[in-house]
Amino acid sequence: WQHKAGLRLAGPESAAAPETSAAPLAATGSRGYAESGFAEAIHTLRNSILLSSFEVPLKSILISSATPQEGKTTVATHLAMAHAEHNRRTLLIDADLRRPGIADLLSIHAGPGLAAVLSDGLIWRDKLVKHEALPCLDILTAGKASRRVVSLIGRGLPNILEEAEKDYDLVVVDAPPLLGFPEPMEMATLVDGVVVVTLAGKTNRKAVGSVLSTLRRIRAHTLGIVLNEVSQEHGEGYYYYGSKYYRHYHPDKSE
Repeated sequence: WQHKAGLRLAGPESAAAPETSAAPLAATGSRGYAESGFAEAIHTLRNSILLSSFEVPLKSILISSATPQEGKTTVATHLAMAHAEHNRRTLLIDADLRRPGIADLLSIHAGPGLAAVLSDGLIWRDKLVKHEALPCLDILTAGKASRRVVSLIGRGLPNILEEAEKDYDLVVVDAPPLLGFPEPMEMATLVDGVVVVTLAGKTNRKAVGSVLSTLRRIRAHTLGIVLNEVSQEHGEGYYYYGSKYYRHYHPDKSE
């Protein structure tokens, strides 16, 4: 796996204020995770989120993006892995039932996953997948993507989160993009905090501003914005955004 990883974490107000510059976390073009600057950036991201001064420790985090293909699944997966590496019990949930990607990213068997839990009333703990290299990490894959199951997530996810937060130090939820789909906004109100992943050179600043405004309106707790794939050639004058990305975002595709 190869990922050009320059990650920046900014406060949620930064997208609405072009003059604000986020401090860089890391930048690399190296192959691999553990030996790359991307791993360092992910661990720094974890510390920036979880070691900040909150009155109540964060137990659940939703990772999403404004539009598809901005790296949210990669960030969510490796953030969960980094937390598990600290011997913290971690649950990673693939709640992107439109276009699941965690099973493919980790090369694990998807199994029935969350879709079966929601549609068939199964016990979610029975559908967890273990990570061989990280005993503290459990994964609830999305299962078979289906538009029909999408409508059930608002009813089933609250119960899963309530039970999981008692057993795990952190629950990381990978959600669909926040623009264009109703369920990620509903999910955002169920977790302790939301992280919005953006892609340098692609994400539209106005789109991010729209997402942040909506999150504020529904009173979701926005932790910050991750700027993904940062490199020196990226200046402040980005981004590109088009609805064409949504035409290819459906249950038959993987992220």
